[in-house]
Amino acid sequence: CEGYVQSQGGSRLRLFEVDVWTNIQTIAGSTSCYATDFSPDGNQVVFGMGWYAADGATAKIYEVSSGTLIDTFSQSRPGGCTSTNNNQCGQNNGVSWSPDGVYIAQAFGRNNEGFYIWKSDLDPDNDGWNTTDQGDGKVDEFPDDGTQWEDSDGDGYGDNPAPALNPDECPLVFGNSTMDRFGCPDVDGDGYSDENDWAPSNKEQWVDTDGDGHGDNYLYDVASNQLHINQRGDAFPTDATQWNDTDGDGYGDNYEDVSWNEYRAPEWPGEIIVGAQSIDVFPLDRTQWRDTDGDWVGDEQMSDRADGCPTVWGNSTYDRLGCVDTDGDGYSDPDAGWPARTDCYGADAFPSDPTQWCDEDNDGFGSNPDGNNADDCPNQAGPSTEDQYGCPDRDGDGYSNTGDPFPDDGTQWEDADGDNYGDNPDGNNPDFFPNDASQWRDADGDGYGDNPGGTNGDRFPTDPTQWSDADNDGYGDNFVDTDGDGVSEGNSDVCPQTYGESNSATSRGCPDSDGDGFTDPEDAFPDQPLQWADQDGDGFGDNVQFTDGDECIDVYGKSTENGVQGCPDSDGDGHADPFGDFVAKPDCTGADAFPNDPLQWCDKDGDGVGDNYVFTNITVPDEENTGLMIELCEQIGDAFPNDATQWADMDCDGRGDNSTGIAPDAFPLRKTQQDDNDGDGYGNNFTNGAYQPDECRNEYGTSTIDRFGCPDSDNDGMSDLNDPCKWDPAISVGIPGQVTCSITEDPNKADEEEAVAEVDAKSSNVMLYAMGGIIAFMLAAILVAMLARQASRNKMMRERAIERKAEEQLMDEEERRQQWIDYYVANGEFDKARELGWVDPASLPAWKQHEIQQQEALQASIPSMLDLD
Repeated sequence: CEGYVQSQGGSRLRLFEVDVWTNIQTIAGSTSCYATDFSPDGNQVVFGMGWYAADGATAKIYEVSSGTLIDTFSQSRPGGCTSTNNNQCGQNNGVSWSPDGVYIAQAFGRNNEGFYIWKSDLDPDNDGWNTTDQGDGKVDEFPDDGTQWEDSDGDGYGDNPAPALNPDECPLVFGNSTMDRFGCPDVDGDGYSDENDWAPSNKEQWVDTDGDGHGDNYLYDVASNQLHINQRGDAFPTDATQWNDTDGDGYGDNYEDVSWNEYRAPEWPGEIIVGAQSIDVFPLDRTQWRDTDGDWVGDEQMSDRADGCPTVWGNSTYDRLGCVDTDGDGYSDPDAGWPARTDCYGADAFPSDPTQWCDEDNDGFGSNPDGNNADDCPNQAGPSTEDQYGCPDRDGDGYSNTGDPFPDDGTQWEDADGDNYGDNPDGNNPDFFPNDASQWRDADGDGYGDNPGGTNGDRFPTDPTQWSDADNDGYGDNFVDTDGDGVSEGNSDVCPQTYGESNSATSRGCPDSDGDGFTDPEDAFPDQPLQWADQDGDGFGDNVQFTDGDECIDVYGKSTENGVQGCPDSDGDGHADPFGDFVAKPDCTGADAFPNDPLQWCDKDGDGVGDNYVFTNITVPDEENTGLMIELCEQIGDAFPNDATQWADMDCDGRGDNSTGIAPDAFPLRKTQQDDNDGDGYGNNFTNGAYQPDECRNEYGTSTIDRFGCPDSDNDGMSDLNDPCKWDPAISVGIPGQVTCSITEDPNKADEEEAVAEVDAKSSNVMLYAMGGIIAFMLAAILVAMLARQASRNKMMRERAIERKAEEQLMDEEERRQQWIDYYVANGEFDKARELGWVDPASLPAWKQHEIQQQEALQASIPSMLDLD
């Protein structure tokens, strides 16, 4: 009896069976349950409810067995007790059933508080019989069954006959039968009355339909192998010849053929029954029961023990069961539907040989290694029969490829000495020495094998007169002189113990290393077959027309280059000194142009400097910048071998140092500068890292502080562009207009104007002061000095103007020259470009070409700027 639970929406009335505490009934209530009690007979239960919701102020009676609501009683229920807050309804504080089951006591609280007695319904099934004795001596034995009320024998079954519920067929005899009829004696308790029970003392059986002495109720236990054990009853209740089915396949264990006893195992179940039906030939195999051909292999094909030939007797047991097996090896004879297979899962490949049944490679030899003619190569088809059975035999000589030293030669198959030559003398390439692995041929028939390195090898396999050569010079040791003249014949060695290559009849086999016919002691060149004499002893042979021939036979010399060998070479550089018509040539194919210089021998441009150019980078102090170092090239040879006007390049920038040559370097010691258009000593190259680049490339200038090479009128180092007092050398820093300049004009111009004024004044005063001779003389002297000074200054200015004009003309001329060079190069007229001083970059050293390319790329990457001039 539970209280109200919000999550389940009310209370629960639960009935439990106390012995096992099984919840047999659960009844929902809308309000809390406060009290409960069972009827005296235990068939009914009453629940007293709380004061709110639909079940408020009520008591409910339920049938215990079914949970059916039988009746409800309550006190007044104002407002239906729907309110859960002060709804004026009462509650059941306690309920109790009277021992006779007639009354129910109620203790009521809250509203309608008091103790109430309720009278129960005495005939709930309305059959006219009260549930308790009301003084008439009548009590309903079945208060809930309206068809029954009396039970004379007290066995729980009513005396009223059918159609009353559960009528007692033996109303005066206590009974417990329930199956065939109610209320009759049932000794074995199987539900069947003793009168109708075929086995009244066996509670497992009650009927035997086929009358075979085995009850129809078939019972058994199942063993771990799925067989039926402890069988009781009849597995075939309508077949009097069968009752057990040990394997459970639906066919009986009994049989009628006595001859089967010869094949049946003693432990097999079943009895011999004449006329037995539904016979299981295999009572312990639930997958088999029939055997048409009588070979004791079952017909059922869904089994793993199925007869492969169910209508033909057979004794095969391996590939398939129950088929003909002629040789009795367990493998069936092949037929159209079941051939032999190379995987050994088919029929017998050898049906007449009990030792073989499978041929994995299908070559006619069995795979069983212990059988007849066992296949030594079971997985490789082959016809071999001599050394092995059934292995590949390419040449068909009966010997397997692996056992045949000559698998592709059908005429040879043995090689006793293992020298790869067959022992069969009638076969191909027979071995003349079958027991000597080092010999196999004797072409000349002298008894010595042709293999010179083998036992008793013949050094002369085609010469029957020779076989040994002690000194290994190719001439035989057997001296042959058939005509008796003392001179050897054939290939006889005159010097058999000394190696020699002379082929002269009188000196055959004596030393001649180069084979030129001259023995080594007499040969000046024992290793050169085309040279043997050297008159001047310089190591070059006198046969001029051959390799290493001496061009100067009678004069000692060591020259080796330009095809001239053995001539004088004073400096030892390999190039011969000039002699006769052999002189130095511009193409370097003649004599040594520098016979006393071992490092030079050619001068293509004829400038007197050798073309073999080598340089080494050195670092020396920078004389123009104290404390700094510059990198120069220490050179040997001509840096410009194709330019007669240039040869040195101290800074290795690809421009010659000769100022009068073609494309001279205006800055021979500055790698980053080459040209100076305005001649002011500052280079035109303005790329990043260039030395003192001229920012006024077309205007002469001496500025050095703010920029290089721009006009600096007062020579104070600051260019006129940034000098607040360009005529005052004392002031070079400041803002124009905010500094005081001591000199504000060109000093030269002031002196010139002063001198002119003095001359004019003197001229006008000559007439007035003619009498002042001394003064006049002094003024004249001053005038002369001033005029001389002014004339000197004017001359300097004129010279400077002329120099600038010349430089401008030179610059213009240089620009025109460069334009013509670019034009000729663009049109492929390289000779004309060279006449104007163009130098082919290809003739420059590779490192210089790379440096020029880098400078050009860097210059191209810099945006163009307005000329500050």
